Amino acid sequence: MKAVGIQNLHYAYPGRDSLFTGLALEIEAGQISVLLGPNGSGKSTLLALILGYLFPEAGEIEVFEKALPAYHRTELGRTAGFVSQAATLPFNYPVLEYILLGRTSRIPYWGGPSKEDIAAAERAAGAAGIEELLPRNVQELSAGELQLVSIARALAQEPRILLMDEPTSHLDPAHALDVFRLIKRLSSQGLTVLLTTHDPLHARQVADQAVLLRNGSALYAGPAVEGLSAENLGRLYGVEFHEARLGEARIPFVGLE
Repeated sequence: MKAVGIQNLHYAYPGRDSLFTGLALEIEAGQISVLLGPNGSGKSTLLALILGYLFPEAGEIEVFEKALPAYHRTELGRTAGFVSQAATLPFNYPVLEYILLGRTSRIPYWGGPSKEDIAAAERAAGAAGIEELLPRNVQELSAGELQLVSIARALAQEPRILLMDEPTSHLDPAHALDVFRLIKRLSSQGLTVLLTTHDPLHARQVADQAVLLRNGSALYAGPAVEGLSAENLGRLYGVEFHEARLGEARIPFVGLE
């Protein structure tokens, strides 16, 4: 089953050249899919289009084989969760209240969180492995802790697909490892994950499917191990990649001469 289907997608920001001109893409349900591409290739924009934050000039986007315009905003909020690169926190929410923001699409407009909503937020904290952070406030957290809390907030939506925009871009290796372990665990439980990254090594380790975006089109879309080769990454980024051998695996990397 397709989690996301895109046909003949056209999009341009006002006053700028077209970013996508006829993009076609399929993201399989139940897998971890990763988007890679140079800065400005449209990775974050594509996530925003799938989430309905932006609107294409032409083309079709389907989420779980239903046309995106046919979704009510509330229904889409229950279907797709989103984790941004860095959360903006104007208020020093208690962690549990911040996670409860993920229940917004399930709480009546004039209502407040129910016992069920609180239980769902606590389950999400457990799934993210951050129960010990619940007594704290969000502005007291490290970047790694906050990213895990942001993932818990998205999980509280009980989504069918989780979209993540460079979820480890501001994290040290230990916290990045925590996030990728969590992504693998969530995928093993049936959640579809679509994430962007600039790190081919992490992508090879975590992803089932890879999409390489450049100049508004997909240079490659398919199995991650085959797609994330030194040759393909060199075409994608315009620099030479080398390969190191680790057992039978070939690990692409960029090195100074």
